[in-house]
Amino acid sequence: MQKYKKYITKGIHEPLSKIPFHKNAPIKRISMLSKKIISESNIHAAVHFVDTIDKKIPKYSVLHKHDADEVNIILSENDKLVYEIQLDDEIYKVSSPVTVFIPKGVKHRADVISGSGFFVCLILSNKYNTS
Repeated sequence: MQKYKKYITKGIHEPLSKIPFHKNAPIKRISMLSKKIISESNIHAAVHFVDTIDKKIPKYSVLHKHDADEVNIILSENDKLVYEIQLDDEIYKVSSPVTVFIPKGVKHRADVISGSGFFVCLILSNKYNTS
């Protein structure tokens, strides 16, 4: 019997242009939807592989909100991955390592400024409802 098999989710490679609220950008992404881990919720997890070495990446995230809480984790080996994070009307410049909690209903966006590393996004529901 494989009691915990439902907790393992195979990721899929997908371009940012197929993700709601994102424009196409030269960032690789793996997306996963883990079901039934937290009671009746779903967790959408995505890992963005970011590398701005020898290239400038235009802003690609559109201001949006979700009907679920979100956590962003920004990591790099050299602590130099820098992002611009907007939460409602406030804009922050953050450097790795950093975690950003975004409560449901808060309008937000995240765009890379410089560096290389990983941007991990966890949305505690698979809903992408906006307003």
